[in-house]
Amino acid sequence: MTSAPTISVITITLNDLDGLRRTVDSVRGQRYAGPIEHIVIDGGSGDDVVEYLRQIESGLGYWQSRPDAGRYDAMNQGIARASGDLLWFLHSRDRFSDPYSLAHVVQEIANRGPVSDLWGYGMENLIGPDGVSVGLQAPMPFDMRRFLMIQATIPHQASFFGSSLVRRIGGYDVEFDIAADQLFMLRAALVLEPITIERVVTDFDITGAGSARSVDDAFDDMRRIWDSVGCYPFSGRLTSRALLRCWEHAVKAKIAVHPAVNAMRAWSVRALGTKFRRRIPCSEAPL
Repeated sequence: MTSAPTISVITITLNDLDGLRRTVDSVRGQRYAGPIEHIVIDGGSGDDVVEYLRQIESGLGYWQSRPDAGRYDAMNQGIARASGDLLWFLHSRDRFSDPYSLAHVVQEIANRGPVSDLWGYGMENLIGPDGVSVGLQAPMPFDMRRFLMIQATIPHQASFFGSSLVRRIGGYDVEFDIAADQLFMLRAALVLEPITIERVVTDFDITGAGSARSVDDAFDDMRRIWDSVGCYPFSGRLTSRALLRCWEHAVKAKIAVHPAVNAMRAWSVRALGTKFRRRIPCSEAPL
């Protein structure tokens, strides 16, 4: 009988003791038969966070507290320390949705091949400022064109990555700042289509660091991502950019006529992308 794979859960944090406690408790509460290696990369927080990490270090695979060059530099440092077969990024304030999240994911992918070569995602519960769910995020089935058009953003906190695949595609490109996770997942998708799991696996706190992102920035970043890998949703760069511009105007119009939506969800174009029902007609995207 094959042993359960080791899962490395990587958490980045900075000056957020309460959020870190919630995340650590969530990881510790997982009822998973295999080993869980929890890695905490702290960006140089105050003494309270350092003292807490020292108190729990026997239950951690690794931790450090020192300045870094930003969230994706910290995540790359976590990757360098990880020894698991699967990597999962669950940051301060975010949690697994229930004690069986990891066990269910491993069960779902058990017969799909070596887990270190796979990647995929489950459903993500979006938690608002008052602690109440404001919706789910999970584009299923995966559609490359909709992903490239920002109509179906993959929930990063609900995603898992095989260690061999991560080594193949490299770490996060820090030059892309907040969009680096989408570039990372696009590179993974160009190697292998993700496994999608129809189950809520994580709770994502939308008030946390890195959640805020303007519509303009989101679309500008996606254009940069296209050019960086030479992958476009339609035939040719110019056609793709023109159609993305149409979609951008449609999203902005939706925000403008729905002030309540703007107030609650302008923090992320991806929430709008999953709810906006009118799509640009298209055929299968060339890979």
